[in-house]
Amino acid sequence: MLIDPGGHEWMRHLQQHRGGAAESDEQLAIEAPRHRVSRKDPDVRHTRSVSLIRSFLFALEGISYLMRTQRNARIELVVGLVVLIVAAWIRVTPVEWAVLALTTALVLALEALNTALELAVTLASPERHPLAKAAKDVSAAMVLIGAIGAVLVGIAILRPYFDLVY
Repeated sequence: MLIDPGGHEWMRHLQQHRGGAAESDEQLAIEAPRHRVSRKDPDVRHTRSVSLIRSFLFALEGISYLMRTQRNARIELVVGLVVLIVAAWIRVTPVEWAVLALTTALVLALEALNTALELAVTLASPERHPLAKAAKDVSAAMVLIGAIGAVLVGIAILRPYFDLVY
């Protein structure tokens, strides 16, 4: 049964009026429009209007926001850089270095996604709500899972090099 935010039980309503106007209205609401948006419409922003340089600037603004506002992102960046410096110092293979770099990037990307989701949830539900909390908790869990995976990758790659030292 589908329930909208207003509490209406649309499926029950559709079952009661099967074949009636309600079912055709629901069908129209589900189907996507088949016409294209006119490029001449001044109220519609198109992705082609944003230059490649401006796209990079927007991304850099996002990275700047992430680093200014998210303590965990700064910690993850520092840890990742330390791991990469150590990997370069002990001369891991290029493939191992690439795996470490991608793992570091993945954790930072997950942190950015977590931040974006938390901001969107806060915007959509400024008051406390159990589902908003669950969304934020699951988003944070995503970063934790990625960080645990990164630690395991780091151990798997770096440990043999330190066994040789001792």
